[in-house]
Amino acid sequence: MHCAHQNSNFSGEAKNDTSARIAFAWLLHLRWGAVAAQVLLVLIALFFLKITLPYRIIFSILAFEVLSNLLFSFLKRKETAIAAPIFALVMFLDISLLTGLIYYSGGPMNPFTFLYLVHITLGAILLPPGWSWGLAFFTSGCYASLFFLPAEGSQQQACHPAPGMPASLGDPLKIHLQGMWVAFTVTAFFIVFFVSRIQEALARHQKTLTDLQEEKTKSERMASLATLSAGAAHEFSTPLSTIAVAAGEMFHTLKNKNLTEQCPELLADVTLIREQVSRCKDILFHLAADAGDQMGEAFTDFSLDALMENLRNSFSEPIKNQVHYTNRTQGLLVRMPLRTLRRIVRGLIKNALDAAPNAPVLVECRQDATRLYIEVTDNGSGMAPDIAARATEPFFTTKEPGKGLGLGLFLAKTIAERFGGGLTLISEPGKGSTVTIFFALQQIKTGTPEVFHG
Repeated sequence: MHCAHQNSNFSGEAKNDTSARIAFAWLLHLRWGAVAAQVLLVLIALFFLKITLPYRIIFSILAFEVLSNLLFSFLKRKETAIAAPIFALVMFLDISLLTGLIYYSGGPMNPFTFLYLVHITLGAILLPPGWSWGLAFFTSGCYASLFFLPAEGSQQQACHPAPGMPASLGDPLKIHLQGMWVAFTVTAFFIVFFVSRIQEALARHQKTLTDLQEEKTKSERMASLATLSAGAAHEFSTPLSTIAVAAGEMFHTLKNKNLTEQCPELLADVTLIREQVSRCKDILFHLAADAGDQMGEAFTDFSLDALMENLRNSFSEPIKNQVHYTNRTQGLLVRMPLRTLRRIVRGLIKNALDAAPNAPVLVECRQDATRLYIEVTDNGSGMAPDIAARATEPFFTTKEPGKGLGLGLFLAKTIAERFGGGLTLISEPGKGSTVTIFFALQQIKTGTPEVFHG
C-alpha cells in the first residue's frame, strides 16, 4: 500500500556512525595522552629516581602502543568505519597493556593502578552497557592478577618491590593492598552502573526532545496548510456563492417564464453551473479535511452497509468490482461525522487500489466488546519495515509528485484517535499490506440509523 515518502531512512545509521567516530577520536586522545604520561614517568624513574626496571620490556610495550595509535590515526583520517566490537577490543587491549606496564613497574604496589579507573569511566561513557560491564570485570581481573603473577628477580628500590606480590610483605601490607583492589572493584562497578543509568536517562531525554521537536515541526506544517486552506475557502466562498445565487435566479426565471422547453441548452448550462458549484464546495471541504479541519461537520447516524455501498458506488464500474466488502458487525449502527469517515475509508481503499491496480481489495468491518474495526487489505508489493514505520507521518509519501500529499494515513489515524481508537499497519515486502482503523464503541455506537443519501 502506498504511504508517504521523502528520503531514504538512513539518518539513524548516519547518526550512529558519527557517534562512533567521535568516540573513537576521544579514545585516540586518551591513548596519546597515556603514552606521553607513561614515557614521562619511565624517564623520571630512570634518570631521577634511579629505579631499576625492565626498561626493554617497558619500552617495547610503549612502542606497541605508539604503533597501534599510528594505525588507528591512519584509519581515522581515512574515515574508515569503526565497528563497535573493534572499538571495545581496543579498550580491552589498552587495559592489557596498562597491566603489563604496572606489572613490570611495581605490581600491585604501583601507585598508578588508579589509572584503570580512567579506562573504566571512558568505557562506561562510550561503550554499550554490555561491553562496559565486560570491561569492568576484565579490568578487575587484570588488577587481581598482579597479586598472583610470579615475581621478577630484578632488584628494586624499597618503594618499588619486585613485580608480583613478594612473599616477604607483612600481613598488614598485604591486607592493605588487597583492600585497595576491593575498593577499586567496588568503585569500578559503581561507575559503570551509575554512568550507564545516566546515559540511558540522557538518551531518553534526548529522544523526548527530538520527538517534541518533530511534533512541533509537524504542527507548524499542519498549521500552515490549515491557514492556506482556510484562506482558499474564504477567498472562493464569496464568488462561488454569487455564482450559485445567479445560477439559481436563472433557473427560476427559466421555469417561471416557461422557457425550459424553448431553451433546453440554456437550462442544461444552468444545471451544469449549479453542479460545478456544488463540486467546488466539495473540493473546498476536502481541502480543509486534508488540513485536519472538519469544518464543524455534524454527527450523523448511519449503518456501515450504507456507508460502504455509497463508497463502492463512488468508484467507476471496473474499479467498483475490485472492492470486496464483508460486514461482521451484525448490523451495527454508528454515530460519527459521515463525510469525514467516508473520506478516510475511501482514501484507504484508493491507496490499496494504487498498490495493486488489477487485484481485489478486501474491506472488512468487525467488532469486539469494546471496538469497531475497519480493515483494508491489498495484494500489492508491500512495504519495507523502515517505510512502514514512517507511513503515518504527515507529508511522507511514496507516490510520485503531484499524486498525493502524504496525509491519508496520518489523518485517518488522527480521526480514529479522536474517537478513542487508532490505526495499525501490517505490511511485508511481496505480501501486501493491511491497514486497520479502529474506534471505541462507547464513543460511536448509536441506536437508530439515519437514511444516508450520499
